[in-house]
Amino acid sequence: MSHPTIARAVRFACGDGAWWRVPLSVVPLTAVMYAAGWGAPLSVLHLAVVAAYVSACGSRAWKPVAATAVVAIGAGQALVAGGVLDSRLDAAQSHVLAALVAAVIVAGARTLGRFAEDRERAEAAAKRGEERLRALVRDGSEVITLCDASGDVTWVSSAARPVLGYKPEELRGRVLRGLFHPEDEAASAELFARLLASDSTVEHSAELRVRHANGSWYWHEIVARNMLAHPSVQAIVTHQRDITDRRAAQDRIAYAASHDALTGLANGATLERDLARALAQGTRYQHPVAMLLCDLDGFRAVNETYGHDVGDRLLQTVSGVLKRTTRETDTAGRLGGDGFGVVLTHVRSADEAMTVARRIIEGVAASAAVAGLRLDVGCTVGVALAFPGGTDARTLMRHADRAMHRGKDTGRDSAILYVEDEISAPWA
Repeated sequence: MSHPTIARAVRFACGDGAWWRVPLSVVPLTAVMYAAGWGAPLSVLHLAVVAAYVSACGSRAWKPVAATAVVAIGAGQALVAGGVLDSRLDAAQSHVLAALVAAVIVAGARTLGRFAEDRERAEAAAKRGEERLRALVRDGSEVITLCDASGDVTWVSSAARPVLGYKPEELRGRVLRGLFHPEDEAASAELFARLLASDSTVEHSAELRVRHANGSWYWHEIVARNMLAHPSVQAIVTHQRDITDRRAAQDRIAYAASHDALTGLANGATLERDLARALAQGTRYQHPVAMLLCDLDGFRAVNETYGHDVGDRLLQTVSGVLKRTTRETDTAGRLGGDGFGVVLTHVRSADEAMTVARRIIEGVAASAAVAGLRLDVGCTVGVALAFPGGTDARTLMRHADRAMHRGKDTGRDSAILYVEDEISAPWA
């Protein structure tokens, strides 16, 4: 029986697991062996048939093929014993040899089957691992990218579509850093430099804004490793996940901790922190800083006459006056009750600071109305000026407070500048 014939029979039997087709290849081969008179010795060739089936059909094939071979050999020996077939060997020798060959076939088939089973288990485990990894990459919320040493994207996971709005193929060949916000360009360049200077044992991370396909910017946490030297990776591997909601929550918490809930102005702690920062910059760049403390005149009467709801709305109106009067580089804050403060980060002279103070007074007088109700409210402002290296934040605030109280004694709607020689003792 030719090799192609055996191969076709093997494929035929493996096609749908119809093991009844195995004799179609085993029986003709056995018949040829016994017709030649060398059935028992030649029966060892059945191992080739077993090997062919195991190779094509897997470990499940060895039992039916080995059993068929043993039965075929047994039938052949029965025909030899009955004198139907001639044998070139003595009958007793032929039976012994046939038994030995049958044992060898069973043992060999079993060994081949176990090897095939071990291979199948290893392949199945590897396939499960690949499928698991593929499922994680496909269904995960992290965008995985592979980049070369120049930052060009060579591969992107399918999560790019739901997370970034891009098809993976749209990102391949692009420079990864080109997706980051222009204000984060320095941070992204620094991250890439750290990656190139390290190896796969070091993990680097950064929080950067990434451009979505719709043009919006989203905060992403970038975690990356340099695996260029890894023989099976040869790339910089980055994992990106959208943390926009988390950043927004953090920003809300930070805003609530640093701002007055009623007016939206900076709170006392923030105002003092910004004043200290402004003084440090004033010392560095050699320019004065001014502190203004504002206190409303007649606010208690508003609360007592119209209630706290009207009083709160009036405070919100005053906060609007401070926002309109000051610059973006300045800080306006509420110190509690009807007290407000303003840090003027860069003033040329005391006259400039006094001009701002008078604008605040005029703005409060012009806006002192709630729901069409005109309120008899004014504002007194104390102004203190600090020259480069002249004082600290708390001292400057104390100076402005003294000037403000002096203005209260003078009369409403007044702006008073603190003068150093008003202090008669260092502890005063």
